[in-house]
Amino acid sequence: MTRNELAAAIARDDTIENQDLTGADLTGLDLSGARFEKCVLGGADFRGAVIRRTGFKGCVLQGANMSNADLTQVLWMNMDLSGVNLSGAKLEKAVLTGARLVEADLTGADLTRAVLDNAVLDRSRMGRARLFRTVLFQASLKEADLTGADLTRAVFFKADLSGADLSRATLHKTFLRDCALAHQDFSGGTFSCVQAGGADLTGANFSGADVNRSNFMGAALAGADFSAMNGFGAVFMEADLRGATFADAVCNNANFEAARLDGTDFTRARLEQSLMARSVCAGAVFSHAQCAYCDFSHADLQAADFSHAALYRAKMHRAREDHTIWDGANRDSALNTDPDLDEAEQWAPS
Repeated sequence: MTRNELAAAIARDDTIENQDLTGADLTGLDLSGARFEKCVLGGADFRGAVIRRTGFKGCVLQGANMSNADLTQVLWMNMDLSGVNLSGAKLEKAVLTGARLVEADLTGADLTRAVLDNAVLDRSRMGRARLFRTVLFQASLKEADLTGADLTRAVFFKADLSGADLSRATLHKTFLRDCALAHQDFSGGTFSCVQAGGADLTGANFSGADVNRSNFMGAALAGADFSAMNGFGAVFMEADLRGATFADAVCNNANFEAARLDGTDFTRARLEQSLMARSVCAGAVFSHAQCAYCDFSHADLQAADFSHAALYRAKMHRAREDHTIWDGANRDSALNTDPDLDEAEQWAPS
């Protein structure tokens, strides 16, 4: 089938079936509303084509060039798009459920509100792509390149991002719950209001990042680097932060309740009005930290180092202080165990 024959068939609203269009030149064509069934389109050139609401069923598209094509609302469920060039393409509201996009090029593509749940995007190139409100539920993005991508409000629930490159990506109100993100580098970037509860962020680098109001509840963050980051109001409740560093970080009003903070470094951190109740801080370092009005109720502070820490009105109700270091700290200005509250907490019906 020639280019002109194809255009004529589409104009007649014919279904294009069982056609071998390998390497076909379809540049600039308007394929809107067309239906392709069981066609071979491998290596076809769709550059600049309009492919809005176009249906592809049982088609082969590996290696096709769709750069800068308009693919708005295209329906590509369970299709193999491995190696396809979609750089600069417009895929707004596209549905690619279960699609294979292994090593596909999506550099600079617009995936606003697209649905890619259960899609495989391993080793794909998505640098500078726009993924505003994009759904990637249980998607695989192993070793994908997302450098500089806009992931605002994107949903990555239970997605596998092992080895992916997220450097300089913008994450604002992004949903990363239960995602695999160990050793990711978010340093100096935007990671604000992100929902990362239950995620594996072991050894991740957040140094100098904007982490304001993000939620890491129950996340694995052992060995993570939060040095000099801005985490006002961030939630680390029940998170594993053993061996992590918050040196010079701003964590005012943050919630570390029941978190594992064994050996965590809070040197010179701003922790005013933060909640540390029931946290395990054995061997943690709070040297020169600002802990005014911080709540350490029921916290395990064994062998923790609070040397030269500011503790004005910090709450130490029933905190465990065995071998805790207070050298140079204003421990006397902190609030000790409240006897009435202590009695109430230990009351039991007879």
